[in-house]
Amino acid sequence: MMTSEHEVAISHLQRRKIEGRVLIPFIAACREKFGDDAAKELVAAAIGRLAADDGARWAATYGNGMSSLGRVVEEFWAGGGDMEIDLIGQAEERLDFNVTRCKYAEFYKDLGLAELGYLILCNRDHAMAAGFNRDVELTRTQTIMEGAACCDFRFRKKP
Repeated sequence: MMTSEHEVAISHLQRRKIEGRVLIPFIAACREKFGDDAAKELVAAAIGRLAADDGARWAATYGNGMSSLGRVVEEFWAGGGDMEIDLIGQAEERLDFNVTRCKYAEFYKDLGLAELGYLILCNRDHAMAAGFNRDVELTRTQTIMEGAACCDFRFRKKP
């Protein structure tokens, strides 16, 4: 985990759990004040900006190629067993993997908040990819958070 000299190093999952414990009541308050659709829009926009910034920071640190993206996935997303990943294929122009176990999803499902988990976590992946490299796009048709058996991540360099 990239940290400044004044930050305590914690896992990516722990960081997301801490964020979630703050965001969950905040989102509930936003829903109460602004309604469900407006609250979701607000949260998605804020999370998207944060995710793009994460992607840009990782690219600046590790490079913005597919092997660097694979490193981010392995070290940050899946580090410490936070995700179990089945690598389908990796080349200069693509990175394909399935997430077969996701402790991020387990956290939100245990709270009975899978819908919020998708909004806060899964929804950020496309913005992260854009921040990481504008020439990379993510296609994903299903997530564990939504009840699927796996998340199917397919990163491609745009033609």
